[in-house]
Amino acid sequence: MPEYARTPVHVECLLWANLTPPRETSLPVPGPIDELTHTTTLGTWRLTRAQPCAQLVGIVHEYWEVQGRLSPFREALLPNGYVEVMINLGPAHRVFEGSSSGVLERSWFSGLHEKSIFIESLDGTHLVSIRMHPLGATQLFGLAAADAANSVVELDTLVGSRAHDLRERLLAEESPGGRFAILEKWLLDRSTPDISIPPFVREAASRIERAHGSLRVAELHKELDASRKHLAVSFTRFVGVSAKAFARLHRFVWTLEQLRNSTDVDWSRIAAEAGYSDQSHLVRDFRRVGATSPTDYLRRFAPDRDALIETAG
Repeated sequence: MPEYARTPVHVECLLWANLTPPRETSLPVPGPIDELTHTTTLGTWRLTRAQPCAQLVGIVHEYWEVQGRLSPFREALLPNGYVEVMINLGPAHRVFEGSSSGVLERSWFSGLHEKSIFIESLDGTHLVSIRMHPLGATQLFGLAAADAANSVVELDTLVGSRAHDLRERLLAEESPGGRFAILEKWLLDRSTPDISIPPFVREAASRIERAHGSLRVAELHKELDASRKHLAVSFTRFVGVSAKAFARLHRFVWTLEQLRNSTDVDWSRIAAEAGYSDQSHLVRDFRRVGATSPTDYLRRFAPDRDALIETAG
């Protein structure tokens, strides 16, 4: 069985606490910060997370960093309902999935995914990321963020040379907290595109999330005083996927969360509460999205429980 050693490091937003301050000493460290060390036969790695400051709540879900010296490994990254601004500070990663296949070496943007994507690293990992709400990414980076749904693109396609500058600053910083501070300032300093996301799109996304996808999407336009076509076209334009696909995605994400938090899984209850017709419907959908069965997920999940991990080769 894997061994976990969780070490919470509580840091109030805008305070340094006991963390090593970043070289750019004017930058506040986001917080609170949580650190998890994980050991398996592949090796040992550290996962660090931090919450955004109040100005970015609703746009940024969290900052995270993973670092470890590991045997070659392959991961199936499960959909989580968010998008990622990812900067690689270590060995290259290879993506095996459709048009996104290729080697990722520097920084990239991973759009909203409806299915798992697969990556491989042959020499450990060191990644730092901004996990964002899809509408938050559209607000900050424009419609190119929504257009990246179900794909992984180089970050410079969204922000140009600022991607290179950001990576250089992160490479020069010594601590995870300092790197999170750099990411947060980078976001706060961005001049946002001239784009206005319709309130009914925001409300539709919020209702789908609150209901964990278990609602009648076809009736949403009536409740939001918009035509069916206007809601459908606008939702896809700003989120990147249709409202129906977004609901299916959040049904899967909610199911995944129940599995993470269960020691004795009541499959019939989870299927019913998630809005599946029965347990077999749940299993079929889990396989379609997660590329594995729910029971296999419980055997193979990675330290952050957002992925399945195995030895490469």
